[in-house]
Amino acid sequence: MYNRNLKNLLMKWEYHVVHLNVDDSPKEDVEASNPEAASEKLKGSLSPDFLKDQFPEQFQKDDSSEHPAIQLSKFLNKKGLEQWEFSQTIRIGSMLFLIMKRQVD
Repeated sequence: MYNRNLKNLLMKWEYHVVHLNVDDSPKEDVEASNPEAASEKLKGSLSPDFLKDQFPEQFQKDDSSEHPAIQLSKFLNKKGLEQWEFSQTIRIGSMLFLIMKRQVD
C-alpha cells in the first residue's frame, strides 16, 4: 500500500488544453457567406448572382459538415487513442477550455 501511494505521488503528467468557441452570437463570417447580405453591404453595386459566380468558394453551401457533437466525439476518440485522458472543463468568461492529461514516463 505504501509503495502504491508513493508511486502516485511521483507520477508526472503533461497537459493538452483545447479552446472551444461557444459564442453563439451572429458573426460577420456567417453574414459574409450570404451573397444577398454581401450585395446589400456593397449597396447593390454587385449582384448576389455575380458574387456567387465570381467567388464560388466563399458562397458555396457546406452541407457536409457534421454536427458539433459528432465532431467533438471524433476529436476526443482520436485523443484517447493518443493516450490523452479528458480531465475537466474550465470556463473563463465566455471561453470554454477542455483540459486533457496523460502520464509522462
